[in-house]
Amino acid sequence: MVTIYAGANDILRPKVDLDALINRYDEALGRLAATGARLLVWTAFDPGGSSTYKMLRGRFALYNELVRESADGHGADVVDFWRLREYRDWRLWDDDRMHMGPAGHQRMAIEVLETLGVEHDLEPLPLSERPLVGRREQLREHAEWVRTSAAPWVHRRLTGRSSGDTISPRHPAFTRLRSPGAESGAGPSL
Repeated sequence: MVTIYAGANDILRPKVDLDALINRYDEALGRLAATGARLLVWTAFDPGGSSTYKMLRGRFALYNELVRESADGHGADVVDFWRLREYRDWRLWDDDRMHMGPAGHQRMAIEVLETLGVEHDLEPLPLSERPLVGRREQLREHAEWVRTSAAPWVHRRLTGRSSGDTISPRHPAFTRLRSPGAESGAGPSL
């Protein structure tokens, strides 16, 4: 099993050649499919509910259609993030408004298992109550997000750096992982 969720950062860049991006994506899926691996890919989420990201909605939609086409061509399963409308609720997202928070990850785990046809007993995490805040508080929260998340992200893009540049890999060399019980033959190798 190989899971791939790629391209979102490229879509957010000021300029992106979606055809070239998907050609590389399709090539990678082809090489992986040729190994006999089961493939699971994601579309990008629908940013239509976001005042910040909705201007890129058309780009996201085109990217998703190209991902679906590539996935179809290689027999990959697709988690269609675009159609998961509940992700318009910011309580599923981290404070940076770019990555999922715990409730979002739990909901995505449920979707992955269902897409793969795996029985499970996962339930969505309860969402915290959202206090009603006035326009002034909303603006203050937005300004704080711009200062702590958006501006540093833009700065890294402009300077050609990534937030991962200073992070070392957990496993710098290929490592075979085994699920619990695999040593005794009770579980699969991952």
